[in-house]
Amino acid sequence: MRAPSVTALPTLSAHNSDRGSVLLCALMVIALIGTLGAALALVVSTESAVAGNYVASQQGLYAAEAGVERAIGEIRLLPTWGALPAPSSTTPSADFNDGQAMPRGPDGSTLNLAQLTIQRQAESDAMRPAAPDRPVWRLYAHAPFGRMVAASGTAAPYVVVWLADDPDDLDGDPAVDTNDVVLVHAEAFGVRAGRRAIDVTIQREEAMAAGFPGVMRSDVHVIAWHEGR
Repeated sequence: MRAPSVTALPTLSAHNSDRGSVLLCALMVIALIGTLGAALALVVSTESAVAGNYVASQQGLYAAEAGVERAIGEIRLLPTWGALPAPSSTTPSADFNDGQAMPRGPDGSTLNLAQLTIQRQAESDAMRPAAPDRPVWRLYAHAPFGRMVAASGTAAPYVVVWLADDPDDLDGDPAVDTNDVVLVHAEAFGVRAGRRAIDVTIQREEAMAAGFPGVMRSDVHVIAWHEGR
């Protein structure tokens, strides 16, 4: 009697085993490349955001400086500074005052100028003791930077300038200047909620007019200049 035959199970050849290893390695390489690609995309995105924030911050700083320079240029033309800190003291230039009480910044946000003035006052009061000569800040000028320089572009920062009397004149009236020294605070509001500020103390001086012997003219001397927030 013949014994039943036994069919042998197929075994993996060396060729099939190599193909499986190659497939596994390929999958691992693909996964690694995908991970590196995602990490690179994250790094590029982060660097772009950082660069964008830096550019916006620098634009705001330059716009605030331009606001200060523009204000000084106008103040320099005044024959006296006695009424400069008064509530009615504002820029005479239409391109430095857009007439808006609640303008929109370049990022679309609404700027409440009355509330910003209250905030400026509170920040100033926090640094100085209560006294009759403590500065009272007055809104002097406000306009988009593009309007100031007659340039187009919706992303230009919005510039706001405040003035206040120097507290060291000790005249007891923050609405009147008696020592020819005033304070200027300018802020620029940009995209990405960017906000840069410049604080300046200026002094009025009499100087000889160039080319006109014996003729005096008003000039402005910057006593202090520093970046705020």
